[in-house]
Amino acid sequence: MIAAANISWTINADAVRPGIATGVHPSAVDADIAKMPAFFPDASTEVVRGGLAPWQYKKVLKFIEENLSETIRIEELAGLARLSCSHFSRAFRATAGQSPYDYVLGRRMAFAKQLMAQTDASLSQIALDCGMSDQAHLCKVFRRTFGTTPNAWRKPQRAEANHTLH
Repeated sequence: MIAAANISWTINADAVRPGIATGVHPSAVDADIAKMPAFFPDASTEVVRGGLAPWQYKKVLKFIEENLSETIRIEELAGLARLSCSHFSRAFRATAGQSPYDYVLGRRMAFAKQLMAQTDASLSQIALDCGMSDQAHLCKVFRRTFGTTPNAWRKPQRAEANHTLH
């Protein structure tokens, strides 16, 4: 009977959090972020065993969103959640399905896409606005994440915007 309960719990736990162990594909980052209302979970966020409490998760996500253009250190995030760095990293991965670094990088890339689509700012300025060290860093991470360079991605966006204006 205990063995059956353990099997049932394992199956149910896997059904609740599909894909957590396999990680997140970079192209799925935008889709996952888009599902989050304003990037913040609601009060009914499910507590994940070994993960962050809802208040910790909300506080960390809010801090990340407000500080995307700044350097975000794991010590700061762990301090917000009142956890050690290693415990915070494990708990964040259990809750978000990716490491804090990967999450911040994904948010920065989504923000870069938004700025490229909506402004005429140079890539070097967008890189700085997104918290990247320079344009080369932005290009390297953007290409690794989306499979194309920022300029190549931006050209069709601009052409589409110009086409809709005329």
